[in-house]
Amino acid sequence: LRSWFAAGDDVNALLPVLQAYMGHSSIGDTAYYLRLTAESYPQIAARVQREYGGIVPPATGGPADGD
Repeated sequence: LRSWFAAGDDVNALLPVLQAYMGHSSIGDTAYYLRLTAESYPQIAARVQREYGGIVPPATGGPADGD
């Protein structure tokens, strides 16, 4: 994700690639890792939230139910 953002790549097009690479059946499963990324790279989290807020829930202070 960090390199995609740095390169200015279309992350909207690449999130399904990440989802498939990780073997997830839904983007919701991949969102867990996006929350982890939010802790380390807040600038990426802010951009994801701006661009994909309806798809990826905002990061919270702790794990979500079921995590």
